[in-house]
Amino acid sequence: ATALEQTTTRIQSLAQAVSAAEQEAQIQKETQTRLLGEQRDKQRILDKLEAQSQAIQEAQGTHATQVILKMGMSGVHGLVAQLGRVEPRYQIALETAAGGRLGQLVVDDDAIAAAAIEILKQKRAGRATFLPPNKIRAGKAPSASTLRSMGGCVDFAINLIECDDRYWEVFSYVFGSTVVFQAMSDARRYIGQYRIVTLDGELLEQSGAMTGGSSGGRSPIRFGTVDAGESAEITTLRERLRVIDTILFRCEDALTKATIAHQKAMQQLTEARQQHRELQLKSEQIQTEIQRLENQQSQVGQQLQKSSQELTTAQTRLHILETEIPAQDAQLEQLRQTLADLEQSQTHSEWQQIQVRIRSLESDLSQKELALRTIEQRLLELANQRQRLEEKIQQGQARIQDYRTQQTGQLQEQSALSAQQLEVSNQIAQLQSALAELEKTLGSERQQRDRVDRQLRDLQSRQQQLDWQRGKVQETQLTRRTEVAVLQEQLTAQRAELPDPLPEIPDPAPDLAQLQHELRSLQKRLQAMEPVNMLALEEYDRTQARLEELTEKLETLQEERTELLLRIENFTTLRQRAFKEAYDVVDVNFQSIFATLSDGDGHLQLEDPQDPFNGGLNLVAHPKGKPVQRLASMSGGEKSLTALSFIFALQRYRPSPFYAFDEVDMFLDGANVERLARMIKQQAQEAQFIVVSLRRPMIESAERTIGVTQARGAYTQVLGIKLPQSASV
Repeated sequence: ATALEQTTTRIQSLAQAVSAAEQEAQIQKETQTRLLGEQRDKQRILDKLEAQSQAIQEAQGTHATQVILKMGMSGVHGLVAQLGRVEPRYQIALETAAGGRLGQLVVDDDAIAAAAIEILKQKRAGRATFLPPNKIRAGKAPSASTLRSMGGCVDFAINLIECDDRYWEVFSYVFGSTVVFQAMSDARRYIGQYRIVTLDGELLEQSGAMTGGSSGGRSPIRFGTVDAGESAEITTLRERLRVIDTILFRCEDALTKATIAHQKAMQQLTEARQQHRELQLKSEQIQTEIQRLENQQSQVGQQLQKSSQELTTAQTRLHILETEIPAQDAQLEQLRQTLADLEQSQTHSEWQQIQVRIRSLESDLSQKELALRTIEQRLLELANQRQRLEEKIQQGQARIQDYRTQQTGQLQEQSALSAQQLEVSNQIAQLQSALAELEKTLGSERQQRDRVDRQLRDLQSRQQQLDWQRGKVQETQLTRRTEVAVLQEQLTAQRAELPDPLPEIPDPAPDLAQLQHELRSLQKRLQAMEPVNMLALEEYDRTQARLEELTEKLETLQEERTELLLRIENFTTLRQRAFKEAYDVVDVNFQSIFATLSDGDGHLQLEDPQDPFNGGLNLVAHPKGKPVQRLASMSGGEKSLTALSFIFALQRYRPSPFYAFDEVDMFLDGANVERLARMIKQQAQEAQFIVVSLRRPMIESAERTIGVTQARGAYTQVLGIKLPQSASV
């Protein structure tokens, strides 16, 4: 019985472990499914936004400039918009005046521009405009004296920009002689004389063309912007997708662990149940055998008692017969003597009578002797039967003792098996620890793989940079070859001017003083390199060790952060599951109660079913004979019935012990008040309701009624109310 109780307790604990592992796996699966759905949705949105952004960039010609800027070419200064600064009040006017030239690239010289154009051709990245200051030729600087007589004129656009002096030619080319005016009314008088832009962004060309209107379609390139890069929404989506990828990787790992734990627990539970069934079967067999032996022992005891009674009866009969035999012998001797006397007296008739008497007595005696022998034989049989029964009883007791000994051995064997099972459990725990170590090692290997992957990406990026540098070197080499060819031509021309033959110039040998001077110079250069920090290697080793320690801590923090993010997502899954369960039940209750109160139909509606916590909850009602309405567009009575239906629906799902209603029937007609009173009376079986009401149907349906009225002064007074006999007061 003790072994059975132990196995029963173990089965219960294993069943709880199986349930916990199954619940954990289910939570992980739901979290994984929800995150995969969110990942698909956000990836779809991100792809759409990227496509739109790329289309805008290609339409505005900024895609090619972004390719050049991201390559990090030396000699590329940036976009025109990045190199100038303007006051906020002039920003719209100057951006309108610059137009598409804001997105053009400023480079060192025309060689850099040619190299960048060649790269765009190779990558098929589109077209871009480059502004090399060494080739840009802007017009003459405008004179401000001509603007003083113009009413509403601010200044030339080039005078309102702040930039480095080396970019002055570039901005002169961008703005030209554009003039900035306060408003359109001031600028119209000078159309055709200048290129004009107003502070609101209207552009008046010198040809007479006028451009203006809404500024909603302005270019994303602004003065002071670093680039026309990704929007905040795209950046947020990318970050969320990166977090989701990390969480999904950890979720997959946790799901695998939960599945393995569930399988192990199920296997252990199956083994424990099998062992419990075997122990229970053995116990039932032993109990059945004991019951059978006890029944057999009882039967043998009853038969032995019966045989003992028969033996006692036979012994009593034998004693009686042994007592009667001497008297019969004496009587037989007397009759023999009488027979002898009769024979001597030769009295024939008496002799015959005596002979008959003697034969009768002899027959009687024979019968008595036969009965005696029969009883003795029966007594002997009973004694033998008694001996056999006693032997059977001894055999049964011996078998019972053997079964009890066998049961004790089985209990000892069960104890040994329990100890063996405990040892196996310890081995399993050790194996699980080893598995955890292997998983940790696998995690470190994965981290090593990630580091190698990052190094590979860095090397690939470096290779791309080297490729670009090689291309640049090749271009520089080509330029140098051209310069060498020019120099060779110049050298050939100069050689033609030299005398023929050339005079011999003696090669002076270096003297000792010059060599000593060079030696001293080299020694000074060597001394200038001092002092040399001989502890730099040790400092490097310490710094490297510190870097490795911080890297390890950073990886640990990243693992913990990922684990916390996974837990947050699991909590979100549990919260959504709990909300969905409550929402479904409350919705069913609301539909039933609203149909009872208003003879209509209604239901609950989430603003965002995919993410319930991202939106609100609407009560959609369809009163009888009226169109479907939301709560905000209902009348006072309809709002009361709908709100009460929602409250009762919540009460059915999770009842409160007490409710207080203050004139909730104020806007209801008589029929609806009666329905509400019946509903409250029905709900009062599960909770206590205190209702403040002035309506007769509500008051008459109450179990207890208290009247309150305004007394004289500022006090209230409690009054009795006379109700029908069917109601309690």
